[in-house]
Order: sequence, then structure tokens, then C-alpha cells
Amino acid sequence: MNLIAHPSPLLDDVYHEALLPCGLRAFVYPKPGMQKKIAICGARYGSIDNDFRQGGSSFSMPHGIAHFLEHQMFKKDHGDLLIEFSRRGATSNAFTEYSSTAYYFSCIDRFEENLGTLADLVFAPCFRDAWVEKEKLIIEQELRMYHDMPDSRLYQNLQESLYVRHPARIDIGGTVESVRQITRAQLEQCWKTFYSPANMTLVVAGDVDPASILEGVEARVAALGLPAGGAIRRGRPKEPARVAAARRVERMQVGRPKFLMAWKETSPPAAGRDLLVREIEMNLALDSMLGRGSALYGRLYSRGLIDDSFSAHYSTTPTFGATVMGGETDDPEALERELVAGAGRWLSSGPGRRDLDRIRRKYLGSFLRGFDSVEQCAFALLRFGWKQFPVFELPKLVRHVTASGIARTARRHLAAENRVVSLVVPKDGGGAAAG
Repeated sequence: MNLIAHPSPLLDDVYHEALLPCGLRAFVYPKPGMQKKIAICGARYGSIDNDFRQGGSSFSMPHGIAHFLEHQMFKKDHGDLLIEFSRRGATSNAFTEYSSTAYYFSCIDRFEENLGTLADLVFAPCFRDAWVEKEKLIIEQELRMYHDMPDSRLYQNLQESLYVRHPARIDIGGTVESVRQITRAQLEQCWKTFYSPANMTLVVAGDVDPASILEGVEARVAALGLPAGGAIRRGRPKEPARVAAARRVERMQVGRPKFLMAWKETSPPAAGRDLLVREIEMNLALDSMLGRGSALYGRLYSRGLIDDSFSAHYSTTPTFGATVMGGETDDPEALERELVAGAGRWLSSGPGRRDLDRIRRKYLGSFLRGFDSVEQCAFALLRFGWKQFPVFELPKLVRHVTASGIARTARRHLAAENRVVSLVVPKDGGGAAAG
């Protein structure tokens, strides 16, 4: 096994990368002296991957099947693996996002046993018709519950306003109607396609020996005799640059209006360095424009238009992305006006030199502090691995971004035609009127 070391003189740390013979890509971040250990196994498969082609066959799956599959993977003939992890003192969970699914556990003792269970979880599924039918009822109830939650409605309405055709406009869990269509055969096909070792990434962080850990994983996975899997071609509808709707307002039982404003990413980078530079530039722009040290943030806070619930963040993938900002406010119309006007003033000049130094130091400080935690180390390796970029190279990118580059990227992205607003307002008529 060829272990590639990635050192960081800045952190005085090193992580190791290997491509196992079974096809699994693996990262191990040794943290000597740390009691807690964590392992994550992630698939490049999420809620937007419903239409795909592999081995000469084309498939179109119901929305929500990736999330449904995540739930099913914990079920085995000998019992629920969540309970098995718990009996060994491990905390385990999983999540499905638009572009990925991940399973993970953390523990102090019996790490190798738990790691073997994690391998069995993802690579040795057990599908039963009765379990599928029971899970439909559970997920339907979950979807109905989220539909009645104001924060969930606020965000889902935003997604439906941003995207015209892209599957990111559909809830990650799907719809009640789409979940009812899911079959055992479809779940088996999705597992066979997307859970092959070549489409998965394993990350381990803690006080472990990289070679020993990975040799054990390779032996466990190889013994299962999994097929190699072929290239996956994912289908995507062509998404227009325009937004689906400029404004969406929903009345619900809330005490205060909830406000989100977003700008659609109309030209997301493919992957790797370009994608990360875009994320760095836009998040530095947002920090300079209305971070907690900015004049605009102070003005909005002093006027009571925002509170500690307010945040702003940009993220993108190779096929979609957006800047999203907002929180609770007593006057969403005034907040919208002030944010748009404040952004316009900032865009006319961009960040100054002193401001650029400040926001770069803040960004790097937050990034580097994360490596004090085994959980954050592991998830950073996973997400940067999916982005095809070495995590320890990020500080170099941050140091080399320029004020002119930040301003240029922000001016392109924060255009009026890319902007949408989602509001949830009290049923009694408080807040903004529907438009």
C-alpha cells in the first residue's frame, strides 16, 4: 500500500492519503495524544443524483431516494447498527446532502471493531421489502413535520425560487409522492451504482497508525468480493441563468418574520482550485461587506434590523451554488432595502488594503483552529477530498487572493437579476405582504 504523506509546517501536522487496492480512497490524520477517534465513510452521491447512466443502462430514480437509502443502510438481519455502535460506546450518525452521503462514528475505545461495523454498514447492505414499506411511512411523517417547520419552509421556498430546473430545488428528502414510488429494486440499484469503493472516501482521525488501520479496512472490504463498478454519468437538466421567482412569501405561525435573501451562482467552477478560490473570494467579500466587524453590520444591529440569528455565507458545487444571508427581523422590508443599498456601496469600492489583511487573518484563524478537533479534521479532509484539493494548501490560496479579485467576483455574482427573497411572516398579517 502506497501511503502519501501531506505535511503542514504551519500546523506541524501530517495526514496520509492512499488509494486502496479495492478502489477506496482513504485519508488518515494521526492526532497523537487525543483520546477520541472518528471515522467517516462518504459517497459522492446525493439527492441531485437521480438520473444517471452506467454500463450502457440509464436510470431515473424518484426524488429522495438517496436519503431513503441512507436510512435503510443501518438495518441488518441481526439488528440496527445504531444500537450496535452504541453498545460499544460509540456515537454514530449519517447525513444526506445534495451531492453527498456520509456515515460516521466517534469513540474512545474499541475503534477497530467499530470501524469494521462501519465497513459492513456501507458495503454489506440488507434490503427487505417489509423494511422499505415501513420506512416510507417514517419518511412521509418526517417530510410532513418539516413542511410545518418555519425555518424549513423558509429555506425550501428559497431553493425553489433560485432554481428553475436543477434538482437542488427539490427537498433532499423528496416529496411524499416521490417517496411512495421507491422500491427495493431501485434502492439496490442505487447502492450498487454509488456505493462501490471507487465512489467512496474513508477518513480516519485520532491517535491511530495509518498503515495498520488501512490494511485492516482493505482486508475487510476485499473479503466482501464487491464488483469494481463502472464509470457513472450523471444527468442534469440545463439550468438557465435566470432565477425561478424573485420573491416568495409564506404565512405561518411565527412570532417574528424570518428573512432570507440569496444570489444565484450562474457560472459555478468545475472543481478543485478554481472552486475553492471562488468560495474564498466570495466569503471574504461577505465578511468585509457585512461581517460583525463591518460598518454595515453595526448599523443594522443598532437599528434592530438584525440580531445574533443573522448570518451570510457563500457556497458552490460544480453544478449549483448561492450566497445566502438572513435571520429573524421585525422589519424585513427595511432590512432588504438596507442590505441591497449597503452591498451596492461596498461593490463600488471593494475591500481596502487594511480590511483585506483583517479578513484574511480572520478566515485563516477560523480554518486553523478547526484542526484542534478530531471531528473537524476528519470532515475537512472529507470535504476537501471531494473538492479534489489538498486541505493544507488552503492557506496559500487565502494569502494570494487580491482585493481586485474579490471585488471582481462579488460584482459578477451579486447582480440584481440573480437575487431572490424568501419570507415567512406571521399569520396575523405582521411583516411584509405577499408579492
